[in-house]
Amino acid sequence: MRPTTRWALLFMGPPILLFTAIVVVPTAMALRLSFTDANILGQTSQWIGFDNFVEAFTNEHVRKSIRITLVWTLFGALIPPALGLGIAMMLQANTRFAAIMKSALFVPISISLVVVGQVWIWIYQPGDGLINQMLGLVGLESLEEAWLANRSTALWAVFIAWAWQQSVLAMILYLAGLTSIPGELVEAARVDGAAQFQVFRRVIVPLLRPITTVVLSLIAINSLRNFDLVFAMTQGGPVRETETMPMLVWRILFRQHEQGLASAVSLILFAMTLVVIGGLTWWGRRGSYVD
Repeated sequence: MRPTTRWALLFMGPPILLFTAIVVVPTAMALRLSFTDANILGQTSQWIGFDNFVEAFTNEHVRKSIRITLVWTLFGALIPPALGLGIAMMLQANTRFAAIMKSALFVPISISLVVVGQVWIWIYQPGDGLINQMLGLVGLESLEEAWLANRSTALWAVFIAWAWQQSVLAMILYLAGLTSIPGELVEAARVDGAAQFQVFRRVIVPLLRPITTVVLSLIAINSLRNFDLVFAMTQGGPVRETETMPMLVWRILFRQHEQGLASAVSLILFAMTLVVIGGLTWWGRRGSYVD
């Protein structure tokens, strides 16, 4: 064995072992359990084939949870990146105010989602919550709502709290991307007569494509694995209107004790994640970054 090969194995071995331990082995165990009627109460499990997957795709609650997760992921891929890019563009200037605002805007991403949930629960309080108080001050008492208890508003209320934090993540990454764009390219476009919007569309956006791929991938992953914020704010209610797939897996496993069905739903979520990330990776790599 050549020395270079030995060094390669030496450095690659630990990461491969770690990946196997925390990804491959749990996935294989979940795959095996998904074909059984295993439960967490310790009863003997039986092989039942694809019954858990059939139940997952025919169960009304599972289908509803899949729809909620997909809608969340779709809007998560649109709103936080757009807000993050807009804020990053505004804070790109090297001024004292921009520096202060950057420091302040870093706070949301450093806070636990459980804490974020508690803050937004207070904001959405039916009686003395911030939103209802502001509506009352401007004479719009008729619009006051129990935002987290209303079936038509609960999902979007939780989504706004989540998007508030994820927008900061997008802003941080876009700020890094904007600082890497050569100023000469922007100035050259302006000298050639390009308007501000044309500079943004034809120069800045194409050069930010690699960063956009990273932003979309991270936010998509956070969308698909969103559990702690939902659990902290609504626990999937009201009437399971905010029950994302991770929340559903928790309910099936710890409330219904059906380990086999929970494993099947987890694998469906895993497959959805692979498809979304694979699609974003393909989008990020195809074609030229410059239009």
